[in-house]
Amino acid sequence: MRRLVAFLFIAIASAAFGQELQKFENCSLAEAGWADGDSFPVKLPDGKEIVLRLYYVDCNEVAAATETDQRRVRDQSSYFGIDDHQVTLEFGRRAADEVKKLLAKPFTVHTAFAAAPGRSAKPRTYGFITLSDGRDLGEALVGEGLARSYGVRRNTPDGLNTEAAEAKMDDLELGAAIARRGIWAKTDPQRMVALREDRRVEERELQEAFGTAGGQPIDPNTATVDEIMLLPGVGEVLAERIVEGRPYKSVEDLRRVPGVGEKVFAKLRDSLQIAP
Repeated sequence: MRRLVAFLFIAIASAAFGQELQKFENCSLAEAGWADGDSFPVKLPDGKEIVLRLYYVDCNEVAAATETDQRRVRDQSSYFGIDDHQVTLEFGRRAADEVKKLLAKPFTVHTAFAAAPGRSAKPRTYGFITLSDGRDLGEALVGEGLARSYGVRRNTPDGLNTEAAEAKMDDLELGAAIARRGIWAKTDPQRMVALREDRRVEERELQEAFGTAGGQPIDPNTATVDEIMLLPGVGEVLAERIVEGRPYKSVEDLRRVPGVGEKVFAKLRDSLQIAP
């Protein structure tokens, strides 16, 4: 009886905290016209289909039909120092095409089935992909200049902690930029500095104009990613981490979210409220 109770306790704890990556071999890419380089449907060995969102990387958009997509393209163009948004979109499509080629052979998915919220209406799941040749898909994309080191982090399947994994991705991005691979071949370094500063100024102005400071606090358990991004000091990555960390029993619980240090939490405290 004690062994049964212990087993049930472990099972319940594992379900509650579900942080361990599960490994699924012999996965395949599913067809989808909307897929891009970092978010696409995959079929697990049992036939179940999930939409996978890669950790650590952000590929450019492949289209800009909505205002939200257009804002993301502007941000990506600024990051890479590109004035022509059509160039940014073209490399988004190149990344999507490269992913189709790389995933033509069976691959391995590593996921803890953490929800990957975002602006897409499609439910997504964060994960890693190991290619048939043993390479990590995200690392391959960043190293070829088809993605930037950006996004939600977690310990990797090969045992790297978030700091080490992020540093590795940043180094791969730097190497691609120096070698002018992929989209970095189109970068104007001087324009990159100016465009990034313009985006920072715009973000500060938006937060001052529409942020929650002085207004009604928001509930981090129900707010959208866009609403959370209006909080002081919160960008897209941190907003997604906050959504991924739900539910919160108290505002203090947000301290456990990676990236919410003492300074950030001090700015957020008065703008948040947990509904009873």
